[in-house]
Amino acid sequence: MNNYNINKSSQIYFNKYPRQISIFKSILFSAFIIFGFVACDQIKPPYEENNIQPTDTTTKTVLLEEYTGFRCGNCPAAAEISHNLKAKYGDKVVVMAIHVGSLAMPTPQHKYDFRTTTGNELDDYFKIGWEIGTPNGLIDRVPYNGSLVLGETTWEAALLARMKEKAKMTLKFENANFNLSENTISTQLKIKFIEKGLANYNIAIYIVEDSVVNYQTDYRLSPPDILDYVHNNTLRGAITSTWGVPISDTDIAAGAEITKDFSYSLPENIDWRMNWVRLVAVITNSETKEVLQVSEKYLNTK
Repeated sequence: MNNYNINKSSQIYFNKYPRQISIFKSILFSAFIIFGFVACDQIKPPYEENNIQPTDTTTKTVLLEEYTGFRCGNCPAAAEISHNLKAKYGDKVVVMAIHVGSLAMPTPQHKYDFRTTTGNELDDYFKIGWEIGTPNGLIDRVPYNGSLVLGETTWEAALLARMKEKAKMTLKFENANFNLSENTISTQLKIKFIEKGLANYNIAIYIVEDSVVNYQTDYRLSPPDILDYVHNNTLRGAITSTWGVPISDTDIAAGAEITKDFSYSLPENIDWRMNWVRLVAVITNSETKEVLQVSEKYLNTK
């Protein structure tokens, strides 16, 4: 009898206050759910670790190799374009000017020779100076719109396309020093692999000088002779061989860090002004020649 009365009373209450009961049931259900989640966290230690690493969105720095000649009358206009691209994109672009071909050959009137063994070896492979002509250039030594060798009006578009590429590694100069008493350059490079690296990756270090004042032909002028033209980004040679040296004998795991030390004894009787000299480090695929990453640093001459 007592149970019947209780149940009957409850039914009368439910019938009389249906909305209040519905709200109460919703609150009670929500509290149960929340308690359930809290309880699950508490009774399942240790907590599962989140091993998902953030995506590295590092974009690569791009190498613009400007093939030129001091007797090339159209080359100063191209040099202005490379200069403006460097000014516009800053440390995302590295420029090297390589004097090659017939218009880089000295004459009795203009005897200074900008050519280098390194530049000639590059040109022997890419066939620009003697066959295609200057001014022309390479952007990371890969084709753009089906063409490997690019005229100066295409350089910016090709640069922008390469800047969108995700870097496979980072490349940083730890130091770059010139020792006057020993007449040597020493440098240390740190490479961190964002993605797996291959055993066919090479690293080359080029020597570049800015603000070299000498003769230049410029067809925009009449007469076209500039006796005190300022040559920038001028390739002077390489610390390594032209195509570089292997980074590793085996494939390299993603996340690995490799440090490389280099030293170089300068040739005798050079006229380089060491306070204007910088080093350009380039990582390439030795088979395809594609530039994977590049970095630059002026020498510390103190």
